[in-house]
Amino acid sequence: MRKLDPQVLKSLAFSRSIVYDFLSSCFLYPYRLSEFEKLVKSRIPRVRDSAKYLMALYPSMEMLMKLLDIAEGINNYDSLTPIEVDFTKIDYGAIPYEGYTHTGYLDMNVEISLRRLYADYNLAINKEFRDLRGDHIAVELAFMSFLAYKEYEDPAKALEYIEEEDYFMTNHILNWVPTFISTSLKLVRTDYLKLLLKFTREFINRDKDVIGLVRDAYANP
Repeated sequence: MRKLDPQVLKSLAFSRSIVYDFLSSCFLYPYRLSEFEKLVKSRIPRVRDSAKYLMALYPSMEMLMKLLDIAEGINNYDSLTPIEVDFTKIDYGAIPYEGYTHTGYLDMNVEISLRRLYADYNLAINKEFRDLRGDHIAVELAFMSFLAYKEYEDPAKALEYIEEEDYFMTNHILNWVPTFISTSLKLVRTDYLKLLLKFTREFINRDKDVIGLVRDAYANP
C-alpha cells in the first residue's frame, strides 16, 4: 500500500465514502415506497460502480451486489412491507443505538460525546435523519462517509482524516455494531435485511484493516 499512487488513494476514499453513505441510508426506516426510492434505489448505480472498484480489497462486495439486486426489485408495498416489519423488530428488539448496546438504556453520555465530536467538524444532525440521536447506526455510518469523503477531497489533510476514521472505527463502530448485528439477525426474516446486516458486518471488519493500510501509505509516502 505504501507505493500506491495518490490518485488510487483518493479513488479508494471516494468509493468507501459512497458505500458508507449507502449503508447509512439503508438503516433509515422507509415509511413509504417513494422514500425507499430516494434513500436506497437512487443510490444504486454509483454504489455498483464503487463496489466494482473495491472488489479486489473487499471480498464482501459480492454480497453487496446481491443486496443491490434485491433492492432494485422492491417496487411495491407487497415487497416493502415485510422489510418494514423487520425494521420494526430491529427498532424494538435490537435497538440501533450505541449507548443502548453498551448499557441497556439510551445513555446520554454517549449521545453528548458524539454530538461534540460531530460539532468539531461543524456537523449537525439534519432533518434527513429525523432528529435521531447521534449514536444511531445510520448517523455513525454517515459520519464515516463524511470522513472518507473529506479524505478524498483534501489530500493535504488526508492523514488527519484517516486517523479520525481509525479512531471512530475502533472506539465506536466496532465497539457495538457487530453486537447489534448479531442480535438483529436473530429477529429478521427478509433476505434484504439479512444481507444488509451481514454485509455491514463484513464491510466494517475489513475496512478496519484497509484504514490501517491507507494510514500507513499516507504516513510513509
